[in-house]
Amino acid sequence: MLHRARQFFEAGARPGAGDLELASRFLEGELLALFEAQHPRDVVHAAATARWLLARGHDDPELVCAALLHDVGKGQQRRADRVAHVLVSAMGLGTVAADAGARLEIRRALARSRAHAEAGAALLAKAGAAGRTVELTRLHHAPPGGDPVLALLQEADGAS
Repeated sequence: MLHRARQFFEAGARPGAGDLELASRFLEGELLALFEAQHPRDVVHAAATARWLLARGHDDPELVCAALLHDVGKGQQRRADRVAHVLVSAMGLGTVAADAGARLEIRRALARSRAHAEAGAALLAKAGAAGRTVELTRLHHAPPGGDPVLALLQEADGAS
């Protein structure tokens, strides 16, 4: 819960030059454009996720690319949409509350949040990302199974 509270209060953080410089070391072309088009809070979070990995010696380009772009499918959601997603998910009501065809925007936003990993993977595939980067993005909220690289991305995601 403290992690979520920290995320909420840090949600207003703006990307700095270091965030963009980091991304430009690992991304180019359409992938860099996708990174830059993310909501500012996602840019900051993505750069922090990549830094966590790099600080621990994990510099595989496909993993770092996935760290920088794993939430690209979230789009430009409002803070209230993201808070609602966390709360509804914590109560186990995500499937019930989320509805892409609903009249209420909050329910459509919940559906987008629930589908962001798949949506992000599709965006990355279309932009020409490596297959492993697409796979890591698609699975970054799934049980890691025996995939130590996916588990590492999830640990970095949770730590940032």
